[in-house]
Amino acid sequence: MFRTNTNHQQRKMFTAVDQLPPTARKLLEKSWAQTFYDEYFCKLDETVFSVLYSDKKSRPNVPVNILLGFETLKSGFGWSDEELYNHFLFDMQVRYALGLQDFDEEYFDLRTIYYFRGALLEYELKHKKNLIQKATEKITDKQIEKFKIKTGLQRMDSTQIQSNIQNMSRVQLLVEIMHRLHRILSPEDITKYSERFSTYIKEDALHYCYRLKRDEAKTRLEEIGEDLAFFVVEFELNYKANQAYKNLVRVFNEHYRYEDKKIVIKKGKELNGSTLQSPDDTRATYRKKNGEGAKGYVANITETCDSENELQLITTTNLEPNITDDQRLMADDLDNLTKRMNIKELVTDAGYIGSTGNGATEKHSIKHSVTALRGRKKDENKLGFDDFKIEKDSEGQPIKIECPNKITGEIKQGKPGRYSAGFDSNICETCPFKDKCFAKKLKKKDLAIIRFTDDNIRVALQRQQFEGNKDNLNIRASVESTVRSVIHPFGGHLCKLPVRGKERIKTMVILGASMVNIRRITKYLSPKEENGRLMPVLN
Repeated sequence: MFRTNTNHQQRKMFTAVDQLPPTARKLLEKSWAQTFYDEYFCKLDETVFSVLYSDKKSRPNVPVNILLGFETLKSGFGWSDEELYNHFLFDMQVRYALGLQDFDEEYFDLRTIYYFRGALLEYELKHKKNLIQKATEKITDKQIEKFKIKTGLQRMDSTQIQSNIQNMSRVQLLVEIMHRLHRILSPEDITKYSERFSTYIKEDALHYCYRLKRDEAKTRLEEIGEDLAFFVVEFELNYKANQAYKNLVRVFNEHYRYEDKKIVIKKGKELNGSTLQSPDDTRATYRKKNGEGAKGYVANITETCDSENELQLITTTNLEPNITDDQRLMADDLDNLTKRMNIKELVTDAGYIGSTGNGATEKHSIKHSVTALRGRKKDENKLGFDDFKIEKDSEGQPIKIECPNKITGEIKQGKPGRYSAGFDSNICETCPFKDKCFAKKLKKKDLAIIRFTDDNIRVALQRQQFEGNKDNLNIRASVESTVRSVIHPFGGHLCKLPVRGKERIKTMVILGASMVNIRRITKYLSPKEENGRLMPVLN
């Protein structure tokens, strides 16, 4: 049975906190723990999680605000479950942050948090809704309203986060898939196919690879392929709904193909980042960026950055497999942000440029300012399409184009998304940009023609905007430190979180970002030095 927790609002007359020396009490009230309690714990809408509990009369739940606070502190400090539980039992600052002022209040066993995580995961998989994201966004919106933070200008960046999975060679992965399949077989099937499995299950996949000689790898891959193909057919009827069988089918199709009814091993270059990396995290993908490979996900983080704000907060986070383009992440986050706040301009790097990103910003009428551009560097000895001025109508169709010599061309549309513009070739002959221009003179008409597409227009407008907004370089730079602050408890750059699976990793990123906001609010509210004396910052 679900009930909200209001016990923390009813103070005992004498508590462990009251027994602290006055100096220690003041330090506690000025620490992150007080901010956590005031700006996070008390602002949590517990009813968001009521769907996890039965409507029948039964034993009341362990307070949700304590359980979520428990998870937030784990993500914010990078503690293990055991470390966090010890802090919960013996650390006054942690208990104070969770609304507890004595050591005999709200005791629960560690397994309770495991049940809570399991219920959250089950609900998300079934309903495609992350309750923690919903609850923390409500908290952030309340914080933004309280501190009067302007949200019109925001910045965005992404970072790779590795899943807590083992790095496996190709052979090791395929043998491990065999092991997982063998575990789900019925006793009858284990006996029936014992000889076929004997080579693989007499030791674990890693030791199987240890005993493999270098010149045996190809032969073993061929043998594994034959056995995988056999099992795909043999076990389809009885095990097709089981994840171990699905993984078997997947790796066979990813690593092998049929040529003239013969099984052929795919070459390494034929495999892409979406191939299965581990049976323990089927959605983790592989991506190599700037010479560094990572197996897992990409986190997208957005924060306010208006110069008039004394306090900047992270407004949303997102997580997808790391082969996901930044443009798609931006599109998803803008759908979320525009429902919650008034955002007018977004500052990003070049990774968010493209048709998907452009469509997202146009959809929500948001100005997209970039601090770099994709593609080759422009040849300064030649004119580019971005040297032309383009005007569009309300429907996004080009209606006017002007060359660098201030001559207007007549635009004609050909196939959908393709255009041409004609300029008087007699004027072009005397143009100072004649040797740099890419316009082509027609043989039978006094016209010089340029041809372009919707993509050419989009890129040109982005380049023009970039040249006029180079001040945004400094605005965007700070978001990189924000990204670092979210993941630093787990090692920073290319860190490996202590969990695996998209849902668990996403939850840790969300809660890590919430803890960053708590630290920022604490710093904002902390006393400031003015004329040699400390001046408190009033709420």
